[in-house]
Amino acid sequence: MIIVAVTMFITRYVVLKNILAKGGTYSLALSNLDFSSLVLSALLITAAGNVINDYFDQRVDKINKPEKVIIGKNVNRKVAILVHQGLNVIAFALTLRVAILTSIWLLLLFPLAITFVLWWYSPIFKKKPLIGNLLIALCTASVPVFAVITDLLLLRSSLLTQNVGSLTLSEHAWLWVLGIAAFAFVLTMIREAVKDAQDEPGDRTERYQTIPILLGIRPTKRYVIAWIALYLCMVGWCMSRTASATDMMWIVGCLTLPMLVALYYVLKANMPADFGKASRWIKIVMLGGLLLMLVLLY
Repeated sequence: MIIVAVTMFITRYVVLKNILAKGGTYSLALSNLDFSSLVLSALLITAAGNVINDYFDQRVDKINKPEKVIIGKNVNRKVAILVHQGLNVIAFALTLRVAILTSIWLLLLFPLAITFVLWWYSPIFKKKPLIGNLLIALCTASVPVFAVITDLLLLRSSLLTQNVGSLTLSEHAWLWVLGIAAFAFVLTMIREAVKDAQDEPGDRTERYQTIPILLGIRPTKRYVIAWIALYLCMVGWCMSRTASATDMMWIVGCLTLPMLVALYYVLKANMPADFGKASRWIKIVMLGGLLLMLVLLY
């Protein structure tokens, strides 16, 4: 939840504001209060997703992470469902408020789609090969888009009249935002695959059909390595776009080295429990990406 909030704030107040400054447009269109409503909405949806995931995963979690089981142990199952529904209703209401004020009804697609995905994720999508990972990665990738889509649509007419190089300011902004979303998507695909490998013992008892269960640990490692290779290619492309040695050092330190450490632990892994360290380093890469945007753009 912290990563979601920080991602939204950095995407809007650092990335988008920096882009607007290049074109001489310094003002964001959405008020701070309305943006805070969208951030709170995203946090509540994330919290609700965690609740419903824990609700459906009780038996699996008793095997994979028994010390973290809360629902059915400290929290009643009916209470958990009520909390889940309440969080989603409040999140939708907050987004609806902003949609009414701005007349941007597209905003409502985010809470509706993500709530739907997270509700069916554990009982259905999570048990299927690849589809669950793809849907969670798409949800994660939508966070930076959700953070700035209102501003970009409200400012669209003025952004189309200004240029940065061969691109309009609108195209330049969307290129940045979709680039951040692409990194979020790929990193989530890596982390979800690593988590599937880590959770294989419990998932097997519930007859999940995740890649580690269907193919085994070795093919799963090759699958993860392929995604890491794609990620490193994306980082390499970013480095090719800058001539600053200082920027390159920051990119290597924040994005490349932590992922190489994660790759090392993936290569070393021989059993599900061995993937835990790789998962932690992937989280560090995510935090490194946020730090990088702050350093390079703030």
